[in-house]
Amino acid sequence: MQHRRGVVAGGGSRARYNDLEDPKYGEKGRLVVTKRGLMTAMVSMVCLCALYLVVNSDAAARGSASATLDRAEVEGQILASPPQTHGKLRSFDSLPPPEYNKLSWTGPDGSPMGYVRIPKIPPGQKTGDDGKLHVIFSSGCNNFQHWQSELLLASAYLAGQRGRITRIVSGCHDKSAETVRHQHQTFPQGKNDLLVPLEILNRSVNENFGLYITPSFDGARDFPWINKLDRLGETVIAILDPDFIFLKPLTQTGESLDNIIISRDIDKDRGVLPPIDVVRKGRPVAQRYGLESGWKASKFDLDAITGDPDTPAKTWTHEMATKYTSVGPPLMLHVDDISRLSVLWEKYMRPVLAMGPNILADMWAYSIGAAHLDLRHTILDHYMISTWGDRGEAFSWVDAWQTMSCKNPQPKPGDKLPTFIHLASNYKAPDEKGPWMFHKGHVPATQAAWVLCHTVAKINRILLMYKQKFCPIGYETRKLVRLIQRKTQDRSCSERTDKWCFPLAQIEGLPDNWRDHAM
Repeated sequence: MQHRRGVVAGGGSRARYNDLEDPKYGEKGRLVVTKRGLMTAMVSMVCLCALYLVVNSDAAARGSASATLDRAEVEGQILASPPQTHGKLRSFDSLPPPEYNKLSWTGPDGSPMGYVRIPKIPPGQKTGDDGKLHVIFSSGCNNFQHWQSELLLASAYLAGQRGRITRIVSGCHDKSAETVRHQHQTFPQGKNDLLVPLEILNRSVNENFGLYITPSFDGARDFPWINKLDRLGETVIAILDPDFIFLKPLTQTGESLDNIIISRDIDKDRGVLPPIDVVRKGRPVAQRYGLESGWKASKFDLDAITGDPDTPAKTWTHEMATKYTSVGPPLMLHVDDISRLSVLWEKYMRPVLAMGPNILADMWAYSIGAAHLDLRHTILDHYMISTWGDRGEAFSWVDAWQTMSCKNPQPKPGDKLPTFIHLASNYKAPDEKGPWMFHKGHVPATQAAWVLCHTVAKINRILLMYKQKFCPIGYETRKLVRLIQRKTQDRSCSERTDKWCFPLAQIEGLPDNWRDHAM
């Protein structure tokens, strides 16, 4: 079959993204995932062979980074209440794989438990980030955030990320979360709200990852994760969201100015010292987000939020708020700074949320906490692509790409990559009408096409790696599911009763009567 080329414009230039536009069939032109892959697999993660979806809970997840336990030094141990009785109750190392599903979330006394898996520095050539940088991200315990978390961990492995990485998981004891309906629920079945079993949380393509599953007994939240961590001398903590995909390593070794996009007003900031992307105590580094001075403009009651009528946050101007706290992940802070800020972040979340329910409540709480501690961020623009535009992210780098294969997108000499794709938008290509599209909430233009190509190629590669590592022989390898803005076939199936029926995806490449024989 002859394949057309998608031609998309950006920033005055025209980029040719091969293998993109053809909405029909043929292996080369298909930006798709396996039948039991992305659309039908990433949620279950038992062997990535069946997929549905849910709502993002980033706001609750990031705030949970401070709600954990005190020290836990035994690899693979399960933590039980009360804290004084922590011990090696059961370890995955002592259980053969068939017994995993018999592992209980409760201890001998019936109390809910947590779990600790100590992260490791990856093998290979050491860099200045080893023993210095520790990447963390927190998520809920549901299927929706689990497939995103595996995508982050596996992409970090593929990118060659150095230092250590830990996933913090909360909510694994709250079975009511499986049935609560919420504003942004994506599928009526709610299967993405189902909690992920412990044995599935504990495995990844990235074998070096750390895992901290928070217990829920009274008092556990009074011991921040940062105090529990066996630091190995690490001085920089980098905070991500689970919906991040690594394209290259995040580093704290200091980049040249040629590999940095400097955010506005940074040249007027006397607190910035070279190398400008390296964290110093009292001087975090972060990606610019479009929050501007929102926490000041929203007229939050800072006395009530901070509990301090003399909080330094009240002295900050709108200009200062925009210049120093219009930030989001990656958030990189000195370990001493995040030790203080994480406590305030969690503390301020509740009053901020009570004063105005908003998906940005956790970000406002972070900014208010930073202002209270007078932490002034060095804000840079180049760490990610999350949407489309002309400033504030790595847009100029993406617009400069002249050509790219969507099957295996790779930079050519002179092309620059942001560190991350942040799956925060609905990406459509070859233009704003589609038909190709990707949105994390729909998993079972220009810059958008660039993001879409990288995202689907990375997901397909990681799905195959995961299946090869964890699935029984006979797993699906065909690419049959296509995320699509407007379905062109299989439109009469029922999302409630048909196993492979999705509102924004369709099965392609099978006989018309394939449903009659589907398992």
